[in-house]
Amino acid sequence: MKHSIKASIFSNDTALVALLILFSFLLVGCNKAPSDTNKTYVERLSSTLDVAAIEPNLLKQLSLLPPSPLEKNNITLSIVELAGISHCKLNVLISEHNNQLGKTASAAGKFKYQIHFIQSAQICLNSLDKNSPIFSKIQKAKTYKQTHLMHYFNTMLFKERELNQTWQLTSTELNKEPAGYSDTLHALKQLVTIKEQISTQQFNSINANAIFSALEQLNKYQFNQALIQSARMQVVLNNSATDFVKTLDLNDLCPVGKNNKKAKIISNVFQKFYLKDIQPYQAQLTGYLEKLQPLYKELWFGQSITSESINNLIKPKSNTNLLNLLKSSAKNHVIWWQRFYKTCEISPI
Repeated sequence: MKHSIKASIFSNDTALVALLILFSFLLVGCNKAPSDTNKTYVERLSSTLDVAAIEPNLLKQLSLLPPSPLEKNNITLSIVELAGISHCKLNVLISEHNNQLGKTASAAGKFKYQIHFIQSAQICLNSLDKNSPIFSKIQKAKTYKQTHLMHYFNTMLFKERELNQTWQLTSTELNKEPAGYSDTLHALKQLVTIKEQISTQQFNSINANAIFSALEQLNKYQFNQALIQSARMQVVLNNSATDFVKTLDLNDLCPVGKNNKKAKIISNVFQKFYLKDIQPYQAQLTGYLEKLQPLYKELWFGQSITSESINNLIKPKSNTNLLNLLKSSAKNHVIWWQRFYKTCEISPI
């Protein structure tokens, strides 16, 4: 009897756990994406007026271009020469890089090695005879790595998932209370600082440890990808909504001296969905872009790995950059509604 009671209790607990898991999945399913509001908004207008809606364009994939091949470096140190700099930190650094772990390093790891080599090389050079062959080799290697350090930086941008996924399509939209904005901002600023230090040849000032710290934060939240996806989607949805309302005849909606019941209904739809929900969300995206787009520009704009489509989205003071596209698409939509309220003599409040 005791065994049957235990079995019964176990069975009930299992059922309870199963129900809780199912309920959690249902809750996740109930969390609507912000773009669902845009779709509902246009659907309500369409059904009220019995006019077919205009389907929004599909977003196109954005891609980075592979870095151009780097000219071959034929500078090598023999085992004897490595032993000759055993007093230098550079000896350990080169040995670690040449082992299996160094050979399988990621693009970020290889970039970090180049920085450490440059920073350690001068200290080692100061301890060597300037007329010795090994001095000449280390000096040439240091110069080579300084010359091509930006290549390693761009290769990291191209290959590291935390960075290249910024421009890739995703099913994830930025929600209305997102986490990770301040950490993402800090991470991008760290990378921009490193790039600026490369450009100005302040090699000894570079904090190589900041590379993986930044990548860790970007990976944790994936904020950039969701932001760009959401902003691009809102632009497309704004444009299709504007194209739709422009097909409407204001004289039919608000005939002189006749009932304008439909006009009042769609005014309520506009206020309920666009003014109350969509517009604040887009203002939120605009605020993020105003802070982050300049950093995107510093990292990617005009680089050999950046395609024209991405350059257009981050080009400063351009009508094609994402921030201005979002603002202008929202403005164009509101302009139609301003004409609507003026023509129909309906108060928007």
